[in-house]
Amino acid sequence: MSEAPSAAPVTENGATPVTQEKQEVPGFKVFAGNLAYSTTEEGLKTFFAPVQSDILSVQVIIRNSGRENVPPRSAGYGFVALSTAEAAQKAVEALDKKELDGRQVIVEVAKPSEQKEKEKKEKKAKRKPGRRGSKAVPGEVSEAEANGDATKAEAAAGTDEAAKPKKKKKKAAKKPKTEAAAAAAPTEGEASATTEAKKTPRPRKPKTPRVPRPAGEDPVGEQSKSMLFVANLGFNIDDAGLSALFTDAGIKVVSARIVRRRWGQPRKSKGYGFVDVGGEEEQKKAIEALTGKDVGGRAIAVKIAVNTPRDDDDEEKPTAPATA
Repeated sequence: MSEAPSAAPVTENGATPVTQEKQEVPGFKVFAGNLAYSTTEEGLKTFFAPVQSDILSVQVIIRNSGRENVPPRSAGYGFVALSTAEAAQKAVEALDKKELDGRQVIVEVAKPSEQKEKEKKEKKAKRKPGRRGSKAVPGEVSEAEANGDATKAEAAAGTDEAAKPKKKKKKAAKKPKTEAAAAAAPTEGEASATTEAKKTPRPRKPKTPRVPRPAGEDPVGEQSKSMLFVANLGFNIDDAGLSALFTDAGIKVVSARIVRRRWGQPRKSKGYGFVDVGGEEEQKKAIEALTGKDVGGRAIAVKIAVNTPRDDDDEEKPTAPATA
């Protein structure tokens, strides 16, 4: 049979139950975990060569599979008994995390059985009664009660509360105190009508369609003191490319935006955009430097944008001049 896959890392406190009992031997025990299934007691003894003269016994724990035709195999850990505490500490310092049979072995001083039992009891004592898993089955003693953390009466109360489903309180209908209040209270039909009215969404007012501006007519509004309208751009120019046209000409750019269509993925450029240059002086410089400039085979147009009021919220929006 080929070698089984390497055992999962285990520690002394987390080791799985095995059929082979650990032999109580004199001396100071050292725990060796994360062993390969192929590691034998002889191989483990050779691994402990730095303290070989102090070795009293070597034991690899064997697990019984519980199935026919499947032989017992290593549980993935073992113990080495040494004659002195100094030798045990030396083995930990020299061999912990060292490799044996392709596995990184965990080497640590084994805890005495009395200390492990004491730690288990302390952990149980720290558990608070009433948490999930601490309540006992009806007729049985809870774990908290067994540890002395709760009285039998408290345990029984906790069990009864867990067994009984919580009942939902029904809200009683409030009655009008006076005849006047009764007359003022809405009837069942009125109440249902009110509820239906609340559920029905209010119809939205249709927006008034914007009338297109005749060709050649200037838009109504005030000229922007910082925004420029740039037209006849190539459809492949994006916001960064539009900004670069101005910065390359020595014009300061606050923001640059290409106007795109509302549909499509990705949304295609409409061939024009707006650039905020921060002031009127920069506007003049940009118009003089870039008007008619050839960009990708197109002579671009640079104009001062117009702030036109919007009908819905009276905010101003930059708009292309008529001569663009």
